[in-house]
Amino acid sequence: MNESEENRNERIGISLAGAVDLSGLKAKSGKARGDGEEEKGGDFSYVLDVSFASLESYAPASATYPILLLIYGAESVGFAGELARAVEEEKGKLQLLRIDASKDPDEAAAVDPSSLPALFAMIKGKLLPLFEGPLDVTRAQEEELARGSVEAALEAAAEDGVTGTAPKMGKAKEPEAGGGEAREDGLYRAAEKFAKEGEFDRAAEEFKKIAEENPGDREAEAKAAEAALIARVKKTDPASVRERAAKDSANLSSQLEVADLDVYEGHVEDAIGRLLDCIASGIDKEGKARERILSYISMLPAADPRAKSARTKLACLLY
Repeated sequence: MNESEENRNERIGISLAGAVDLSGLKAKSGKARGDGEEEKGGDFSYVLDVSFASLESYAPASATYPILLLIYGAESVGFAGELARAVEEEKGKLQLLRIDASKDPDEAAAVDPSSLPALFAMIKGKLLPLFEGPLDVTRAQEEELARGSVEAALEAAAEDGVTGTAPKMGKAKEPEAGGGEAREDGLYRAAEKFAKEGEFDRAAEEFKKIAEENPGDREAEAKAAEAALIARVKKTDPASVRERAAKDSANLSSQLEVADLDVYEGHVEDAIGRLLDCIASGIDKEGKARERILSYISMLPAADPRAKSARTKLACLLY
């Protein structure tokens, strides 16, 4: 995990085609996935508000389902909203990552304002430029451009064999022209700041505290579980983890690590099924697989059929 930023970028093919100078972000190398933020009303979303530092951590998932990356500023919040709506309408055919370059000094310094908005399709870890530059269009044209961009990304992904379903793993807020705070709650701001900076262990601790102090706060519980998951995944080598698990199906630690990878890559049902098998086989002596399944369930929307199915199967095994 000590690989240099330059080598990592070369390996996963990240290149923003001149829109972003990644050299100014090397101090953030190795930082992981940013968190999704709150949507007014609404359920968990296929749209996540992230940072430049988090991009590398999404590359593995883009081998399963296509991801759109939008970098935008104050002048293009309208398009950011239209694109989010277009992505939501596809119900998991792809995921949208948004970076608001106007809200983070480091991100603003790394972007040429004349290149915004900039839109890319991330497929198998590589970024395919779709367009960049100021938009001089009407609201109706913004909507048409958003839908056309989604179609282009899906077409490119299909040609490359990437047709999986994206999970709803976060919440996205409606973009604000003024660049205001995503949440006014100080505790949430602190936890979200840790997550955005890639300090997922600390983010998980803060979200867990919020959940414990506010029973019934499903968002805090979900974010605590998600941050803890990402922290665990970032400490492993995926290929080695899968190899160990394949060689020793009775090794619970290896099975837990693979389950984390499955959830991280969008295969929640596979992960839960794997751990249910561990419980059924009798290797879950201390209840770790059970606890991990419950943490995965907490990341899913309450009405998600996968959550109901997992609870039912778990109850049948335990009782």
